Amino acid sequence: VAMVRIDTLVTCIQKNQEIEDPSKHILGGCLTRKALLYQKSSLQMGLGDFKNGMRSLTIALKIDEFYTQARESRACIWGSKHLRSDKTVHSEWKRVISENHVDNRGNEVAYAFLVLTTLSDSSLGTVGDARAWYDKMIAAIVRKDEIYGKRRQDELPPAVLSAQSKLNDYDGDLNIWDSIAGIERITVREKNRQACLKCGVTETVEGKRLKQCIKCKAVYYCSRECQVADWKEHKKLCKILKKGHDEQKK
Repeated sequence: VAMVRIDTLVTCIQKNQEIEDPSKHILGGCLTRKALLYQKSSLQMGLGDFKNGMRSLTIALKIDEFYTQARESRACIWGSKHLRSDKTVHSEWKRVISENHVDNRGNEVAYAFLVLTTLSDSSLGTVGDARAWYDKMIAAIVRKDEIYGKRRQDELPPAVLSAQSKLNDYDGDLNIWDSIAGIERITVREKNRQACLKCGVTETVEGKRLKQCIKCKAVYYCSRECQVADWKEHKKLCKILKKGHDEQKK
């Protein structure tokens, strides 16, 4: 019944498009074909009708190609149900990222699919490229947790866990929680550039500049003592950061 009503409304608006024109102030410009089609697709997919759900989203995007919410939903189904090629899914998620706000709560999933598609199709990039997408995924997870609250591992989206698992097949030592913890520590220090990662001071006791970790070249310490004391925590991320640094030099 709901989908029949939606179809009736879409047909009505198609014939009288001033209804969805915000300048006309009809229902506040909130009743639009693209929004109705998005709701229709949600009902269709809830009933397991993914084919028609995708069709509704595609029609919505023909009405407004910058309706990112619909593009994101379609790309997610394309990727998770393997309904399109890796190249098509990859291209869609790259566009979603380009249109999304940096703090969009869906960015972690977008980056996860970019990891998965890059590793599945070598024409889309190298393992290093996939690792770069992975690092952005971790940063998006951290940012989302900062805004909406910390989650448990079993609360992370399936695509995120799949990305970690697939990249782990190549690297063999990735741990998503170690990565998140490491980035959280570094992010705090970045507010005060070149601060000792262990104690937070910005210069040595002699008043000299801090020394970089010779492996990852991404963090700083004021003394050998601080570096040794911090190694148990820093080593969780040091290897990943080193790989990223090495990739940038190529």
